[in-house]
Amino acid sequence: MITMKLKYVCPFCFAEHAIGDVEFACDSRMICAQRDPSGKIVGVPGAGEPDKKMQEYKHLSQAPLGPHHFRAHKTPKFSMPDSAVCDWCRQVSRTRVCPSCHNTLPSTIDNDEAMIISLIGTRGSGKSTYVGVLIHEMMKHLFGPFHGTFQLYGSEDQREYRTRFEDYLYKGQPIPQTTTHLTGNTMTENRPILGMLKMQSSGFFGKVKPKMLVFFDSAGEDWTNMDTIQVVAKYVAKSSGIVFLIDPLANQHVRDAISDDASIRASISADYEPDSDPTKVINDVARLIRDQNGLKESQKIAIPVAAAFSKLDVLEDKNLLPPGGRLSQPSPHVQRGMFDDTDADSVNQEVRSMLDRWDYGSFINTLDMNYATNHCFAFSAYGREPASDGTIAPPIPKRIEDAMFWLLHLNKVL
Repeated sequence: MITMKLKYVCPFCFAEHAIGDVEFACDSRMICAQRDPSGKIVGVPGAGEPDKKMQEYKHLSQAPLGPHHFRAHKTPKFSMPDSAVCDWCRQVSRTRVCPSCHNTLPSTIDNDEAMIISLIGTRGSGKSTYVGVLIHEMMKHLFGPFHGTFQLYGSEDQREYRTRFEDYLYKGQPIPQTTTHLTGNTMTENRPILGMLKMQSSGFFGKVKPKMLVFFDSAGEDWTNMDTIQVVAKYVAKSSGIVFLIDPLANQHVRDAISDDASIRASISADYEPDSDPTKVINDVARLIRDQNGLKESQKIAIPVAAAFSKLDVLEDKNLLPPGGRLSQPSPHVQRGMFDDTDADSVNQEVRSMLDRWDYGSFINTLDMNYATNHCFAFSAYGREPASDGTIAPPIPKRIEDAMFWLLHLNKVL
C-alpha cells in the first residue's frame, strides 16, 4: 500500500507545509527583470530582489539581494509541482524553495521523508567533533558493507562541512566551540548539514533507496539560555532521532578516579555548572518537545534518543570500563554488514551500569520516564587524547557509528 505524502518539513527552518505549498527561484537571474501588469520591463535585468524571507532565516539586519521568487500558476493539492514559469522573465525554473525561508529544497523533498538528527549536549561534550568525524566516516567507510553510499548533498553543505569540521579535524587542530544562536541581542543562523544516503535493496532488481539525513548541531549554551531555547526547540521537535552527548569528565566520580590533571583540563566542561547537569538538560528538552508537539506531561515522547558517553578512550585508558565488556571491543556492525542488536543491547546495559555507579541514576530515570525509546552508548571521536601542545593526530574513532546505526535501524533504513 502506497501512502500519499501530503506534507513536508523544510530541512533548514523546519517549518511544515502542505505538499503543494512551494515557491520557485528564477534560474535565469542574469536576464530576469521585473515587469508591470502589461508585461513591460520596469526593473534592471540581473538585479534580482531583496529577500526578506532569507533575511528572517539568517537574522540579518537587512534583506540580501536574491533571485526573484514566485509560485506555479496552478498549485496541485496532492502533489508538488516540479517546475513553474517565472512571472518576470517567462523562463522555466525547476529550483524549488521553502516558502518560509527561501532555502533550496532537496530534489527528493516530495517523495522522501528527511531524517532529522539533532545533536544535544552540554558545552564541551564533543558534539561538533562527533558530527565532524561521523560524517567523515560515513562518507569513507561505514556504508560499503551495507551496499550503500553517503555523500554531502550540495556545494553549500560541502563548504559548511569543510570549514566547520574537516579543516580542523584532519589538519591537526580541535574544532572551536559551536557558536550559540544568541550573540549579544541578535539571533544567528546555525545551518544544518544535509547528506544523501543511498541504500540498494537486496534482490536481482534491487532498487536504490535515497534518504536525506539532516544534522543539526546546537551549541551547549543553547540549552542553558532561555532566550535561545525556543529557537532550538522547533528543530529538535521535528527530529527523527536525538543523539544526547554526555561528557564523562564532567562527572565528579569520574574526575575523582582520574589523577592525570591533563585529562581533566582536556574537558571544557570539567568545571561543573548546575545548568549543564545532563539530567536537567534532558528534562528541559522533553518539556520543550511536549510544548512544541502538543503532548501532555503523562505522554512519553516517541522520538528515539541515543544517550552517548563521549571520550571513551579516556575511560578505557584509566581502566574505568567493565573488564572484558563490549565497550572494550570494536563495533561489529560494519564487519557484519548488518545491525547487531545483541551488541547494542549489551552496550546499553554496560553504560547504564556505569551511569548508575557514577550517581547518574536520576539521568537514567529521567530518560526512561520521558522517552519511549532510548538506548545508551559510548564512543571516542578522536580515539586518543590530544598532544600536550593541543594538536591532534587524524582521528581513529571508536564506536562512533553505534548511535547513528541504531537510529537508522529504528527508522528502517539500515
